Amino acid sequence: MFIVNNESRFETLRQDLHEAYGHAHDAKVIDAKLDEIIEKHKSKAILDDYIAVLVEREATELFGAHRVHVRFAAGLNTDLVTAAIALTKRHAGDALVVDGTVSHPENETESHMAYVLGERGLDARGRHVEDVRTVSMPDYIVYLGADAPRDEAGKDIKIWPIAHAESMEQTRELADDLEARVLYMLNKLGITPQTEQVKLTA
Repeated sequence: MFIVNNESRFETLRQDLHEAYGHAHDAKVIDAKLDEIIEKHKSKAILDDYIAVLVEREATELFGAHRVHVRFAAGLNTDLVTAAIALTKRHAGDALVVDGTVSHPENETESHMAYVLGERGLDARGRHVEDVRTVSMPDYIVYLGADAPRDEAGKDIKIWPIAHAESMEQTRELADDLEARVLYMLNKLGITPQTEQVKLTA
């Protein structure tokens, strides 16, 4: 017999709400409102099967519009994913949710990308890069490189044919190309960049 685990679904929903609406609502407010909605539906429910669905619907309507979630993936290339995230956060701010995934984020590498990001005043640390699947499926999964392993799930999939870079100058050119693609993506999503746009040349 299948048993509905609503508590687990509520915790998943709680994480999703913080991710989607944390830019506009205090964490304590989100938790308090969600707990209130959960208790309301629990007290009225005859069957437990639909409680989580009703709770999610009411909570989503309460907190407002969904922020687009973009996830970058590049196989083992932590530096490339970190750069894409950093550039997106610079230009989009809190207008969307952005994170990334690589196979082994704990394996730190010495590369030119960290230096190039530093030149641009960007944080090269992979704080938003994970090796596990996060709770919610992203709206867009962007594969960085035509040869990147396509092992991530997303509602829509994009592939950016990013070139490989070896020298410092090639890495600067790669960062320019990546930034142009980020700005082009934001334009397509209807998000006004916080900084001056650059022309997409690739």
